[in-house]
Amino acid sequence: MNAPDPQRLGGLAWARRTGGQLTRTERRRLLIATAVGQWENAVGRAKLALGRLPAAAERVDLDSFQVPDSKFAREAEEACAELPPTLQGHSYRTWLFGRALASVDGYAMDDELFYCGSLLHDYGIVSPTANRDFTLGSVERMLSCADAAGLDDERADLLADGICVHTTPGVKVDTDGVIGCYLQWGAMVDGAGLRMWDVAPRNVDEVLRRHPRGDFKRDLIAMMRAEATAVPRGRFGLLVRCGLPLAVRMAPFDS
Repeated sequence: MNAPDPQRLGGLAWARRTGGQLTRTERRRLLIATAVGQWENAVGRAKLALGRLPAAAERVDLDSFQVPDSKFAREAEEACAELPPTLQGHSYRTWLFGRALASVDGYAMDDELFYCGSLLHDYGIVSPTANRDFTLGSVERMLSCADAAGLDDERADLLADGICVHTTPGVKVDTDGVIGCYLQWGAMVDGAGLRMWDVAPRNVDEVLRRHPRGDFKRDLIAMMRAEATAVPRGRFGLLVRCGLPLAVRMAPFDS
């Protein structure tokens, strides 16, 4: 599979060029994608209520997801440890949920890149910057880890692109790559319960046992609102207006 076009909406080059500011046409496109996602969520919640689980989900073994033994992984873990505790937990849960969904969907990916991307995908959201999308801050911290570990530029740019695109509604593997898609989908299982119907309940319970949520809903909503205020014409500005905080509150988790 070819590397995604970094100039596409949400891609690395797009984010650097625009700071994450959406044009009117781009906002319309993402509004449509968000509406489709809300419909898919409603259908999925019905599946969840009925206990309809894909057969492949029952075969997923979390113990088969091994932490990469690499300098890059250790650098990413040290950087993740700089985050607030609830965001640290979210980062590790994103890794496990994303890997589980990729297994269900039958996609392989670069395990080292996905692990490090999961740990750092939201790094920039703790320091919102006016008119600058937070994923660029996440990318900068990731690239500092990649540089310290001697990661080659091609792989570093691939991960940077995945981190940038992960907040774009409507991502697809064919155009946006497996890393960006499963960063989004893994994060959204944890954030709003999206695609939770594709993860075996025993695996959900085990992820939460390993990485408790704390007061994650409250903290996530506060960070999303802060990002939307800093970048009102950005993707989180749009998503907050479309009701993402409510979706987080309604996620099938206690906190």
